[in-house]
Amino acid sequence: MILAALLGLILLAVVASGYQAVADPTNAPVVGQVLRLESVRGMARDPSSGESKHATLTLTLTITHVNDTRVRFMITGGQIAIGDSIYTLSSGEGGAIVRRFGWIVLRGETTLASGKVFKFRLEGMLHIEHAGLLVVGLAGGIGHEDNRIFLNFLARLSKA
Repeated sequence: MILAALLGLILLAVVASGYQAVADPTNAPVVGQVLRLESVRGMARDPSSGESKHATLTLTLTITHVNDTRVRFMITGGQIAIGDSIYTLSSGEGGAIVRRFGWIVLRGETTLASGKVFKFRLEGMLHIEHAGLLVVGLAGGIGHEDNRIFLNFLARLSKA
């Protein structure tokens, strides 16, 4: 009985601390807020050649809808760089469930300097380390009908 009560209190403390990070009104996402998603580490792998390259990600996100812990946004700028190739964002959108351990999905289109259009999709877990620091692990790909490149990023999400 005492053990059950103790476990209940521990569970309540864990749940409350998980929601505290999103319940803080000073850090809560709001419509119109601009965020920056920037990779700390990234890797791209071409499955047709088996070649791996360094990759970077820099995106600007503008929040368009907030409903409790669910957030939707437009990707309003940025780029994905794979080796020497720079894919400039032409359009994009996404959404996230913002909790201590949440989930984020990004999708859109990019364009190379040659004018060739590539679609991308990235998704993964986000984690609120502490107020003001969200860490995101993303996996997915970028490609077109002829070729697809797999991407992995560790990124940080912050206010722009």
